[in-house]
Amino acid sequence: METKSPGYDMFSHGANLFARGEYEESICHFTKAIEADPHFHLAYMSRGAAWAKAGNIDKAMEDFNKVIEMHPNDAKAYHFRGLAYLKKEDRESAKKDFDKAIELDDRYGVAYFSRGTTMSEMGDMDRAGKDMEMAARIGEANLQGFADHHNIWRTKYDKMVAELSGEREPDWAVTPDLESMYSVYDD
Repeated sequence: METKSPGYDMFSHGANLFARGEYEESICHFTKAIEADPHFHLAYMSRGAAWAKAGNIDKAMEDFNKVIEMHPNDAKAYHFRGLAYLKKEDRESAKKDFDKAIELDDRYGVAYFSRGTTMSEMGDMDRAGKDMEMAARIGEANLQGFADHHNIWRTKYDKMVAELSGEREPDWAVTPDLESMYSVYDD
């Protein structure tokens, strides 16, 4: 059984405050959670998001950098830091972080969306379109997975009939083929 972080209760309260839009107050609670457990990376990530919402991008970047230092394979940390770079209008650094997030988790649809938006702003409409397409395909796959997991498709037979009739894409059809989609960028 996994034990809770000593700062979990403070973190949980901070998350509730964040959800209500009380960012400054949530920062205080996330900070207390970090003080109770300096290795509580989710508290750093959440505090970084709260700092960003409160308009302090430099503080947000510090927290996202800390998460990346503690967990260098955390795709969300790179994505969040990429969003912070966008707030600073540093599209090149944002793109690099979105690339890293996708490298770490090629099923992270929001990172494709963010990179697609960034590529559009940088004038690369072809790549932006491919990223947006991938974000949509992954979103559909995630929705289908959620539906399957929560028994929205009543039986395997119902699922198979929906796939055969075209009402639902087969699971294999939404698995991204990154090599073929982005081979044009290997030059």
